[in-house]
Amino acid sequence: METASARRRVPRTARVLAVLAMLCTAPALAWAAGGDKSFIGDPLVFGSLVTTAPLFTRDADTFRTACRLTGWGVLAFSALGFLSGLFLLTPAGIVFLAAGSRSRPEPRRLPLLVGGLVTAATLGFAGWMIGEIWIAPYFQEPDAFLATIQEGSPLLSVGQRPAGILSDGSGLGHGATDVGLKESDGIPGARLVVVFDPHTPAADLAVLRQRIADLPGVRDVRLCNPPARNCR
Repeated sequence: METASARRRVPRTARVLAVLAMLCTAPALAWAAGGDKSFIGDPLVFGSLVTTAPLFTRDADTFRTACRLTGWGVLAFSALGFLSGLFLLTPAGIVFLAAGSRSRPEPRRLPLLVGGLVTAATLGFAGWMIGEIWIAPYFQEPDAFLATIQEGSPLLSVGQRPAGILSDGSGLGHGATDVGLKESDGIPGARLVVVFDPHTPAADLAVLRQRIADLPGVRDVRLCNPPARNCR
């Protein structure tokens, strides 16, 4: 016969904390989905998916065990990859441990307080990350000119580069602060990026644009498009 302890249902506040722990993975998912293509993206998604396990348990003892295993597992996982970005999963591990403590026969209020505060701080950080990654670019003013350098241009030969593409922008003047060459993805030639001071007058920007267009082998001079994240 099952004992009363085994039949005891999971307290509602404990389940709420488990759901909040899952929400605490939002920064990790935002990082993984925000254009970060490093090797750490897949582990972040995997660690976030693992946090769903305790929600499938029914009795309090199994729930508490699942929360402890998940919490400590996530904390160990985040510690191993702390310097690579897995630290973003740390809040989820803390809140899962709080959920497990809250499912005890005589729960204290401290786990509920800790879980709530950690969740609030984490979701606030997630909101900031989402704003920086997806929203802020739409309000960012262009601060660079982009141009295509055709294959065979002397700009692509280190020994033949004119003074106009000095890295500090001094060769172009008119507000230019940085000049760089980047390879075009699978396309012959390269991309020229000329960064300028955001406070540069419109007249100087017009002159700067023309000076870039006058460089040998350069075509399609255009302002960067911040929402497309193509300014660098």
